[in-house]
Amino acid sequence: MARRPRSVTITLGMILLGAVIWLVFGILLALNAHPAFPDDVTARSGMAVLSVAAACAILVLLYLLRRRRPLAYFVMLGILAAASLAVFLDDVGLVDLVFLGITLIPLGLLLRDRAWYTSA
Repeated sequence: MARRPRSVTITLGMILLGAVIWLVFGILLALNAHPAFPDDVTARSGMAVLSVAAACAILVLLYLLRRRRPLAYFVMLGILAAASLAVFLDDVGLVDLVFLGITLIPLGLLLRDRAWYTSA
């Protein structure tokens, strides 16, 4: 197996960071510890479940990316692109810009290292 480039290691680390952020966000919502979220139990619970599900999906894709599965590569591109665009659906603040960086940097690195992920 070919040696993994440093940019791939950075990409995988940033994707892991994004998954951790989704997981922490979901836990904060489930515990009603997020200060800016309304007290509507249905909305909060739904967002918590979706956030934890997103974290789990990203972790599974991360595992598959490490195994160099081409389908995981393309699905991860779609997830990172959608997450980047979703930032602009609300008021954009400093936290949103940090999250945008955490999604756009691995997206660009994934595109840069396409040959590594899609070759077996």
